Amino acid sequence: MTFSDKAIKMPSYKTKNIWEKIQDKFRYGLILQSIKNRLEIMGILWFTPYYIVQEGIGEIVIPEAKCDLSDYSLEFFEPVDMKAIGEEKCGYSEERMIAMLEEGKKCYGMKFNGEIAVFMWIDLKECHYRPSRVPLEKSEAYLFHMYTMYPHRGKNLAPYLRYKCYEMLREMGRDTFYSVTEYFNSASMKFKQKLKAKPLKLIFYIELFRKLRWSFTIKKYS
Repeated sequence: MTFSDKAIKMPSYKTKNIWEKIQDKFRYGLILQSIKNRLEIMGILWFTPYYIVQEGIGEIVIPEAKCDLSDYSLEFFEPVDMKAIGEEKCGYSEERMIAMLEEGKKCYGMKFNGEIAVFMWIDLKECHYRPSRVPLEKSEAYLFHMYTMYPHRGKNLAPYLRYKCYEMLREMGRDTFYSVTEYFNSASMKFKQKLKAKPLKLIFYIELFRKLRWSFTIKKYS
């Protein structure tokens, strides 16, 4: 038996992309995170134990990227860049990200020959994580939603970008960096610990039917 070209149906890029995302959830321990997200979308239950984290403490050795960085540029992204990010389905729609820029939030990242490779968001006004909104001092910054586009994964670009973000913010007079890491997202915590991040608090938040809410501190770290 021989196979004709019509008999062999290769998976589309979209199908491979979905399969890669499923593999990532197993690889990075995000199964519980996915279940939690599904319950939230259904509006039944929203719960999360999460860490308030301080990043960039002390002297940090610059992370080495596993690629030649000469073709990469560091820059703030503009509204025109949000279309490419939105197409990746990485958590925010194009419209929402444009609105975030209009609110004063910053999108900082790297491009490879003009193509977006990795990015993260910065809020200079408040820590706006859903369970708790805390105003920031002029020396502080809140870092959130780091994402590496699929063609550029495995090159250690995210730690490198985070380090360069610390440098950029210090030049702006911001030298204290906070972020939130959900308890089930172990990959995020490991990534931050490589950059000498330390948890300040472990907090548990629960919300039922988007009406009843409770929040309490489980542990404070010295």
